[in-house]
Amino acid sequence: MANQITAVIFDLDDTLIDWSGQEIHGAAIGQRHLRQVYAYLTAQGHALPDEEDFLDCFGEVLVRLWQQAKLTWAGVSLAQVITQTLQESGLDVAQMDMDTLLRVYNWQPVPGVRPYPDAIPTLETLREQGYKLGLVTNAMQPMWMRDVELETYGLLPYLDARVTSGDTGYMKPHPAIYQRILDMLEVEPAQAVFVGDRPENDIAGANAAGLTSVLIRPPHRNYELNGSQPDYTIGQLSELLPILEKLETGRLGD
Repeated sequence: MANQITAVIFDLDDTLIDWSGQEIHGAAIGQRHLRQVYAYLTAQGHALPDEEDFLDCFGEVLVRLWQQAKLTWAGVSLAQVITQTLQESGLDVAQMDMDTLLRVYNWQPVPGVRPYPDAIPTLETLREQGYKLGLVTNAMQPMWMRDVELETYGLLPYLDARVTSGDTGYMKPHPAIYQRILDMLEVEPAQAVFVGDRPENDIAGANAAGLTSVLIRPPHRNYELNGSQPDYTIGQLSELLPILEKLETGRLGD
């Protein structure tokens, strides 16, 4: 082959970690953390609206910013959402230290979410085979927040480079977020495989950026392709290994 595959890049949610058993859903995931921010600001003497109104404002701001971002695939950051929520709640954002607020937010793994059983064995094998391993997620949290989950799940030591859309300013399928992780791994698009579960974001973006695309279809997810055709489709992460072997040997027709 003209370009040897040297890197494998993964999506995070429903690719490496399984959300099918989550015990908290929707807005409640963020609200349990936002209440801590509310309590902190109140203790600091800031005049805030009623707590439920504050939470509702956050939700409205989040929906509005995501709707706007999807027009151009710009990335929404948690800091951006919190900042606008504070402004619309009548607070002087200039008085706030956002790094402190993000740490008070205290992002933690969602109860019931866990890595797929074959995630660590697959990553171990890939590491042993010499692949560089990366991660790209359309999460609004900064990567250090999602690293809390990765460390809890035992996945963090295997990932050489990681990036969120909140940090990058772009979300999949925008080419900029793929280029960001490629630069971090120091590989060219043709040298990388991307694995993700969402055709519209993961597969469309990987195809457009020149990566080999692999769609993973976990049992609880079955997104329509809508024209985004993956190079390969797998049902679980361990099925990636023979695909990489074929790519390495050039036996694509087997």
